[in-house]
Parts: sequence; structure tokens; C-alpha cells
Amino acid sequence: LAIVPEGKGVSSSASLEVATMSALLGAYGVQLEGRELAIICQKVENLVVGAPCGIMDQMASALGQHSQLLALLCQPAEVQGCVPIPPHIAFWGVDSGVRHSVGGSDYTSVRVGAFMGMRIASEAEHKRRGGGGSSEPRPLRSGYLVSVTPSEYMEWLQGELPESMSGAEFKNKYGSHFDSVTSIQDDKTYAIRIPAAHPIQEHFRVSVFRQALLSPVGTPDQLQVLGELMLQSHASYSACALGSARTDRLVELVREHMEAARATGHSPKLYGAKITGGGCGGTVCIMGVAGPDGEAAVQSLVQKYRSETGYNPKVFKGSSAGAAEFGHVIVKLLQ
Repeated sequence: LAIVPEGKGVSSSASLEVATMSALLGAYGVQLEGRELAIICQKVENLVVGAPCGIMDQMASALGQHSQLLALLCQPAEVQGCVPIPPHIAFWGVDSGVRHSVGGSDYTSVRVGAFMGMRIASEAEHKRRGGGGSSEPRPLRSGYLVSVTPSEYMEWLQGELPESMSGAEFKNKYGSHFDSVTSIQDDKTYAIRIPAAHPIQEHFRVSVFRQALLSPVGTPDQLQVLGELMLQSHASYSACALGSARTDRLVELVREHMEAARATGHSPKLYGAKITGGGCGGTVCIMGVAGPDGEAAVQSLVQKYRSETGYNPKVFKGSSAGAAEFGHVIVKLLQ
């Protein structure tokens, strides 16, 4: 917990929640599975703190493992095991210096817009399947936009979604937006089409990313696929207005490194980058080759970023054990 930078989009609030809850459980001798621990901590952030975050950060803080990536299906919190990070690949986190918060208005507005999109999609699918009447349709496919594939989105859903809509107009036409931790403001205009598309496309990208990581190939082609998926994810965040100039610059520096290497006939050492967490600042995750060459490329990037911005970013690497693996420590004071 002590080394997790605060407000940088790398789960500082979730790590504090999970660490505190783990200590309380240990003090009272209560046993909880890591998944249940994470769900309770998410409820604390949603209902006590008032931040409308998802479950990802708490699950990573509770169930993370050293040198592995957690495979998580947020429907609502289904763990699909861990994926080992191949020895030839490394991940770095570079702090942009821009404070991030999932309680901010940008993140909340995008979440509301996505749920508005799900409500509209639910009604559209209800009608496509011959439904009618005045009754409110059930949430789309058990309430998850990611159950729509990217091809289905392009074929029928995209045309059903408005680019944006005011809160008052939406409530008058559709009523509920199916989200218990956010509310719709009548006088606010919400983007809908792009926020609704993001989880659909991001789910597909993550699925492909997992398969690419698991493939036995250790060639530049594998790194290029993984890197492109990260760059697409970053672009999607930006389209949702969840980007920032500083995080965009870090990603741009990775692109510049790739272009410079290829211009001289060499393979890049860095292949992809994306903003993390809820966006709007925080940390950029960079993927590249493991070893001294990758480390040198990251340090060169950091030096250039420092000279441009005057900010000395914190850099951290890899993944670490979560609370379930670490457990708790009991300190007994001697009389």
C-alpha cells in the first residue's frame, strides 16, 4: 500500500479499502474469500465514498498475483484465473503527474452515458424481437453491454443510439437508466453513442489481448498486436473525453519511439501504451520488450517527458501480490 501513488489511476483508493478491510477481518478472525472481500470494498466506495467505480480495482488489489495479469469478467465479478506475463514482455507504469479521480464529473458522465445507451439498446432489442406494449423492457442481455459483439454493434445498435441527449429528455422518454450508483441530471447533456460503444469494443480488445498473451509466439508480430490493442484502447478513452494532454503525450512518445526505430530499420523496444483506470489523468501503462533494452527505452522516454513538462514521473513495473495472497500481519505489543 505504501508504494501505491495516490490519485494516479492505479487503484490507490481500492488498495486502501482492501488493506483496511483485510486488517479488520484479521483482527476479528473473520475469513472471507478474495472475491467477496473485493465486492464489499466496492460497495464501500460506491455507497459510502460516493464514487461510482466498477469492481476491477478492488479485484486486482485483492486477487492480484506477482508477474501475472488478472483475467476478470465484470458480470458482475467473475474471476477467470490469471495470465502469466511472458518472460520476453514487460509492463511499466509511468505517472503523468495529472491527478485522477473516479469520483470526477467526467468519469461519472461517461458512465451515465453508457448506461443510457444500455437502456436504449434494451428497448431497441425488445422491439427487434417482437416486443411491444407500454411495459419497460428488461435490461439488455442480463444488463451487460459487452454481451453485444462489435459486429452486432455495427450492424444494428449503432444506428439506434443518439450521439447525445439531455437528462430531462432521456428521463421523459425512457425513465430509468438501470444504474443504482449514479443519477441523471435534467439540465446536463450526456454523450451516449461513444460511451456505449467503449465497453463493447474494449471487452473484445481485452479478450484478444489475453489470447495473444497466451500464444507461444515471441516475435515482433505478437508485440505489435498487443501494442495496437493498447493504443486502440487509449484512443477509445480519449473519444469518451477521458483523456488528458499529459497522458496523451506519454502515449505519443511511445509512438515516436516506434516510428524512429522503424525508420532506421530496427525493431522498437516499446510497442504500446494506454491510459489506466478511469482516465482523465493518472498513469500510462507501457508495454515493451523485457530486459535492458526495454528499460533503457522507458528511461529515455521519461527523460524526454521530464524535460518537456518539468515533472519527474514515478515509474513502476510488473504486477504484485494482492491481499488474498499476502494475508495479514498480527502485531502483538509486549507489556
